[in-house]
Amino acid sequence: MKRWLWLILLGSLAALLVGCGGAEANDVTSADEVQRINPQEAKKLVDSGEATLYDTRSADAYRSQHAAGAVSFPEEELAAHFDELPNNDKALIFY
Repeated sequence: MKRWLWLILLGSLAALLVGCGGAEANDVTSADEVQRINPQEAKKLVDSGEATLYDTRSADAYRSQHAAGAVSFPEEELAAHFDELPNNDKALIFY
């Protein structure tokens, strides 16, 4: 059941990948520069330790249910806390 939840959440919320291919999160200046990936690719990156998964829904929605291993990072707080995102070789996946 958890695997299906994972796939449904990622599929329905259009997983976003930032930081792939050497670009740093701070280098992204528009939505056109964000690479979109499918849920299977996202899960593979997270499972291998190559990426961190961020849940951008409200804190209440996150508390109610979220993908395994996801970190709560509500969309309304992105601008205020963007500089707190890690700046390393790990990909950042937002859903």
